[in-house]
Amino acid sequence: MRTLFLDESGDHDLINIDRNYPAFVLAGCILNIKDHKLLTEDLNNLKERLFGTKNLILHYADYTRNKNGFERVKEKYFRNVFFKGINDLIVNHDYELLACIVDKQKHNEKYGYNAMNPYLLSLNLIVERFIFYLKEINEVGKIIAESRNTQLDNELDLAYLNLKISGTRYLAPKEITKYIQQFAIKKKEENIAGLQLVDSLVTPIGRKYLNLKNYYLEYDNIKGKFRKERCGKYKGYGLMILP
Repeated sequence: MRTLFLDESGDHDLINIDRNYPAFVLAGCILNIKDHKLLTEDLNNLKERLFGTKNLILHYADYTRNKNGFERVKEKYFRNVFFKGINDLIVNHDYELLACIVDKQKHNEKYGYNAMNPYLLSLNLIVERFIFYLKEINEVGKIIAESRNTQLDNELDLAYLNLKISGTRYLAPKEITKYIQQFAIKKKEENIAGLQLVDSLVTPIGRKYLNLKNYYLEYDNIKGKFRKERCGKYKGYGLMILP
């Protein structure tokens, strides 16, 4: 059984586009049960060593702004130790990375009033790639997405239901129900290592696309985790950029 842990960066608003971050990114990390257990152990050890508790939730928006338990990250020595630990987690654990970037301005210019919701569009492509992966290794999987709020979670549930009913461009509905055994939305407070890992990857992916500087997290480490073709190509395979 493989699990795809999903998280996003940016919002899916196509009307009021943030000029400082005009992209939406949906990313997912694929882990098996054994590798997720190892990730959980190492993440807990890192948090206990640096913060004295494993219950602190790793959240990119918090630790890059030194808040909600990450206040010490503003101290130079502590910051260097902390980010070395995060970079080591990114590099040393086994997982496959999928991501879809939607450039919202270009998306609007190309499709106008017919422009599809970036979250739903990204979800379709990520689920497709996940199932292609499961087919390759002849396994089934489940998807765990991070909760946002009640309304958005309900929209996500409906979007996934629509996938199961209508399929995608390359997948029939029966293939989705065959390979995806469970779809769940979990809150950040549940302290799930896979969700915390992808939370640390998704914003740097968006910042790289937008030519914004990535502080402390090495993008080359992230790039090396994208799902690849045998020739090593990852764009269009593990990383999709739209339009």
